[in-house]
Amino acid sequence: MKKIVVSVLKYGISFGILAYLFYAASRDDSFSDLVHKPKNWGLLALAFLVALSAVCSTIIRWYLLVRALDIPFALRDAFRLGFMGFLFNFLTLGQMGGDLLKAVFLAREKSGRRAEAVATVFVDRVIGLYALFVVATTAFLLFGFSQLNVRDEEQLAAITLVCNVGMVVTIVGAVCFVIMLLPGFTTAPIWDVLIGIPKIGRVFGQLIGALRMYRRRVPLLLVTLVMSFGTHILFAVSVFLTALGLSGAHPPLSTHFVIVPFSALAGALPLPGGMGAFEYTLDFLYRGLTSADVPARQGFVVALAFLVIKLMIATFGVAYYLMGRSQVAELMKEAEEGAPLDEFNEVSSGAGRDLGMSESRSTA
Repeated sequence: MKKIVVSVLKYGISFGILAYLFYAASRDDSFSDLVHKPKNWGLLALAFLVALSAVCSTIIRWYLLVRALDIPFALRDAFRLGFMGFLFNFLTLGQMGGDLLKAVFLAREKSGRRAEAVATVFVDRVIGLYALFVVATTAFLLFGFSQLNVRDEEQLAAITLVCNVGMVVTIVGAVCFVIMLLPGFTTAPIWDVLIGIPKIGRVFGQLIGALRMYRRRVPLLLVTLVMSFGTHILFAVSVFLTALGLSGAHPPLSTHFVIVPFSALAGALPLPGGMGAFEYTLDFLYRGLTSADVPARQGFVVALAFLVIKLMIATFGVAYYLMGRSQVAELMKEAEEGAPLDEFNEVSSGAGRDLGMSESRSTA
C-alpha cells in the first residue's frame, strides 16, 4: 500500500506540474503562435543528434568507471544498460530506477564485486551532478547578470539565490575533492561514527566506500569529470538548437549554459524522469533571464520539444528492453522486494571499509 501511495504522489506531482504549465501556456496567445509556426526540422534533428551524443558520453563515462576497478565489462553491455537506465529513469517503473538497474545487473553478473558495482553507479551520479554545478557556475561568472537580461527584482532575487547556492556547492565540492586526497582521510575513525548513524549512516557508508575504491584512481576521476563537463555542454547546445528550430525569439547560447544545467538539477528530483521539474525550471529561467522580445511561454515550448527529443532517445532503451525483457523483469522483481537495496547498502559500506583498510596497509 505504501509503495502505491508513493507512486501515485510522484506521478501526481509530475503531471500536476505539467498540467499547470499547459494551463498557463494556453492563456498566452504567443503559445499558439509558437506551436503552429513553421519549424526548422534540420536544426531539430541536429538537436536530437547532439542530445544522443551527450547520452552516449554518460554511458562511456560509467563504462570507464567500471573498468577502472578491473571489473570485466564489455562496452556493448554498458550501452545496453545505459540506454535501459535512461528509459527507466524517465519512467521510474516501480523502484527500479536506471541507477538501480545498472547496479543490480552488474552486481548480479559479478557476484564477488557487489561493493564495486554500487560504487561505480554512485560515483557516476555524484560526478554528473557536481559537473552540472560547475558548468552553470562557470557560465554565470563568465557572463554575469548584465548579459542575462533579468526582467524584474523578484526574479533577480530568486535567480541570485540559485546561482549563489551553485557557487557554494562548486567551491565545497572542490575543497572536498582536495581533502579526499589527504593521507589517512578515508580511514579516519569519524567515518565509523557517521556510518553508525541510523538511516543516513548508509549514505555515508556508500560515500566512504566509493572514496576508498577510487582514491588511487584520481586521474581517471578527473577524466570522467571533464567528460561530464562536455556532456552538460552538449545538452545545453541541444536545448539551444531546439530553440533555434522553433519559431520566435530566444536567449543566446551563453544564457543556455546557465539555464539548462540548473533546469537539469531540478530534473534530477525523484519524480518520474524528473518530468515537470525540468520543464517548470526551464520555463521560469527563460522568463527571468531573457529580454522582453522573447514570448512569455517560449521556455515551456522549448522544454516540451526537448522532452520529445528525450522520448525519442528513450526508444533505444525500449529496443534493448524488448531484446532482454525476461532478464530485466527478473531484476525488477528483485528490486521490488527491496532486498537488493539493503544488501547493496550494507555491502557498500562494509566491503568499502575493508577495502579501505587493506588500501591503507598496502600504502603504509
